Order: sequence, then C-alpha cells, then structure tokens
Amino acid sequence: MIKLLRGNPGRRAIDLSDGVQPEVVVPDIPSHLTKEARKEWRRITVELEIVGLVSRLDRAALAIYCQTWGRLVLAEQALEAKRRQAEEAGEDQAESVFTQKTPTGFMRESALIRIIGKLQQDCDRYLASFGMSPSSRCRVKPSDNRQSDLFEEATQDAWRSL
Repeated sequence: MIKLLRGNPGRRAIDLSDGVQPEVVVPDIPSHLTKEARKEWRRITVELEIVGLVSRLDRAALAIYCQTWGRLVLAEQALEAKRRQAEEAGEDQAESVFTQKTPTGFMRESALIRIIGKLQQDCDRYLASFGMSPSSRCRVKPSDNRQSDLFEEATQDAWRSL
C-alpha cells in the first residue's frame, strides 16, 4: 500500500491480487457472437467457473477470445475446403493450400495460412489471460469470492442456530 502512495521507484510489478476478489460468475453471452464463438463461450465458461477464473468483469475479454476462436474455426474450415477442392481436381494439395499465385505469376504463402497463423497467435494470447495455457496457469490466481459459497455458509449458520 505504501508503494501505491509513494510511487514505485523500482518499477517492479505491484501485486494487487490479494485485494481484488471479483465474484465468480459467468457473464451474459454477448448477442453479437457467431455460432462457433457461442459454442466456445458455453464450453469454456463452465471450466473457468469451476476453477474460479471468470467474473462479470471478463465479459469483453471472453467475447474477444471466443470471437477470435470462431474466426479461427472458420478459417480452418475454409482451408480444408480448399484442400478438398485441390484433391478432387487432382492437384497437389500442399501447394494449393500453402501457396497462392500472385497476379505477376510468382508463388507466395497463402493469405489463408497467414490469417490462420495470426488468429492462432491471438487465441494463444487470450488463453494466457485466463490461465488456459500450461505456461500461464501458474501466473493467474482464482477468485475466492463465490456466491454459492456465501449461500452455503448462510444456510449452515441457520441450521446451527436451530
């Protein structure tokens, strides 16, 4: 607390995790999410709630992650469709999927492959925000503020008083 008042001359990160305990609750699903993004929202919020890593504050971050995931799924499906199309045409599947011809006739990396790579990087970054990657799991701290725990405590106190 003193560092907050005097400043932080060492510029090291200040640990504020002891004082921040948002209520563990799954936020409402945003209406703008795509079908795949909604599926990911329903899948991942259950897991995050179990381990105490989700609150209403996380709605925007979760929406961004889920929408990025949905776009990644769409891009992967487009890549697979392109591969199947090359297979049916008897073309080299790897060349059709991983490269594309420029208007001047040169071969370059497929735009779809670049898009997928960028979406994968973005997803990885968002996963780390919620401790959903092996390396980031040790850096996040779950909230101990669970509404159901408060209800159970109140119920137990009521039974003890009888």
